Amino acid sequence: MESLKGAKKLLSLTGWKNFLKILEKKEKIIFFIFLFLFLSSALFLSVNFYLKNTELEPTQGGVYIEGLVGYPLRINPLYAQENDVDRDLSELIYSGLLNYDKQGSLVGDLAKEYRIIEEGRIFEFELKENLLWSDGTPLTTADIAFTIQAVQNSALKSNIRASWLNVEVDKISDRVIRFELRTPSAVFLESCTLKIMPKHIWKDISEQNFPFAEYNLKPIGSGPYKIKEVVRDRDNNITSFELAPNQNFYKKEPYISKIIFLFFNSEEGLITAFNNGQIKGFSLTSPENYQKIRRENFSEHRLLMPRYFAVFFN
Repeated sequence: MESLKGAKKLLSLTGWKNFLKILEKKEKIIFFIFLFLFLSSALFLSVNFYLKNTELEPTQGGVYIEGLVGYPLRINPLYAQENDVDRDLSELIYSGLLNYDKQGSLVGDLAKEYRIIEEGRIFEFELKENLLWSDGTPLTTADIAFTIQAVQNSALKSNIRASWLNVEVDKISDRVIRFELRTPSAVFLESCTLKIMPKHIWKDISEQNFPFAEYNLKPIGSGPYKIKEVVRDRDNNITSFELAPNQNFYKKEPYISKIIFLFFNSEEGLITAFNNGQIKGFSLTSPENYQKIRRENFSEHRLLMPRYFAVFFN
């Protein structure tokens, strides 16, 4: 009993003081070294456990304002590649059968899965279930067939027509569509990132009016965002677009609740707006213009874009 009481006393604060008193100097050094190692190890294991079992996740909300050089003309998959502004907006408003992920790999967008048959001559896609356009209309393979046929129509003069020549479209069902090529292709899947247009919107628009239809600037898409507001100046020129989340998007609602695009005539105007705090992001094609940025603590991302220049003689 006496020894048990002594052990309890040793574990008390007074007991620890007495314990340290009975240690010699060398023993005290060794004791504190081991105590330090023990506490350091415990802290390291705790932090490591926390990091391994904690996942950072963004929250919903926020406003992002981006500046673009140029103005929207035709936010239409047939013509979007002709204008950088149209292309950027189309990426947010429309969806394709496939898309690129963060690593640059092709992944399913509207497509649930696809099959490559006859060594790359036939490609069959199955759509995801319950796909909708931003106006609530169901999205089916009829929309995909309509889009491809519109691209192939020489009267509509789409600059991506060459990618879809000699491709036959066969609508198997509302969710399955097949593309048959004359010769096998190893790069056809890249063409399937083409954004899909809503047939119910465009089917009654004539070939002559196609490039000038109001839906080129009031697009109905199936992507993560839809146009909420368009602001024009006194001369009826578009000065900004406000995008809001598409409630009918097949994925989870995007994290950013509002995206605003402001349009400028030049990179100089773009940089001035950024220096004044009007916009939060932009891209430049002229490296020398980076010297004009006056704001501090901004993140810079450099992208190497393939580009070539050619002269064609007819």
